[in-house]
Amino acid sequence: MTSLFARVFRQAAVTFEQKNAERLLTNLQSLRALMEQLTLADLNLDPAVVTPETFEPATKAPCTFIDIYDSDAFTMSVFVLRENYTMPLHDHPRMNGLLKVVAGSVRIQSFSEIDRREEQDADGTERRHVLVNVEQEKTLDAGQGPEGCCGMLTPTERNFHEITAIGGPAAFFDILSPPYNADIPVYGKRACSFYRKLLLPGDAASADGRRRMVLEKIPTPNHYYCDTEHYEVPDFIRANIDTVLNQRAHFSVMAPPSSYNPMAARVARVDDGGNQASCGSLS
Repeated sequence: MTSLFARVFRQAAVTFEQKNAERLLTNLQSLRALMEQLTLADLNLDPAVVTPETFEPATKAPCTFIDIYDSDAFTMSVFVLRENYTMPLHDHPRMNGLLKVVAGSVRIQSFSEIDRREEQDADGTERRHVLVNVEQEKTLDAGQGPEGCCGMLTPTERNFHEITAIGGPAAFFDILSPPYNADIPVYGKRACSFYRKLLLPGDAASADGRRRMVLEKIPTPNHYYCDTEHYEVPDFIRANIDTVLNQRAHFSVMAPPSSYNPMAARVARVDDGGNQASCGSLS
């Protein structure tokens, strides 16, 4: 565990504190600059979690979820993806997010919302279609230099994405704010939703030349489910928890055993087969 991760944590706490809302953009850039330097070793994670051998057992989930920190203001976590596995297309409603690849490489395809239409069938089933701009595909690699190796999403830009591990297993660290389960004005508690892509007829493009597409909300794909990995919470996070609890705030930190259900603490979706699914960050 290094002092760099402690600096990332403290900067995140400053960035997403409500009283600092007017300086959000400036603070986000400061946080991004720190995250661009972050490595797997800084997080004190065993490199073995990102090896091909780890994903060889037939019972191994295609994605491993490591919950690091969870508060009313922001969450920190790591996702490890099997080689060539794609975390399905999902949203980050009204969120800011940062993603840093700390092992391997990922390809990220992002989309930015233009408009949406929501309807409800007689049986109560929600139907949602979202018109989006298709953003340029990006590849992020843990071996890249600091410039450009940290992805970012905002409440209006790149807030839908799918992430694929390429060239081997890959791991990324993300910070999201506000969390899915945060009750924010107007929007309330937002769930993570999954989508499929629908092509528009003809040459659909925005005024700036970006291609357009429609995303249709779907149930959680059957192939997407996660197992979990134990994480030893560092002292500087534990100290923060103790301080906040003394102020009667509500924070929770995970140090889960391998059978831990991440949905007990994070808003996630469960498919009909009972698989655990948790949504990650962006591009």
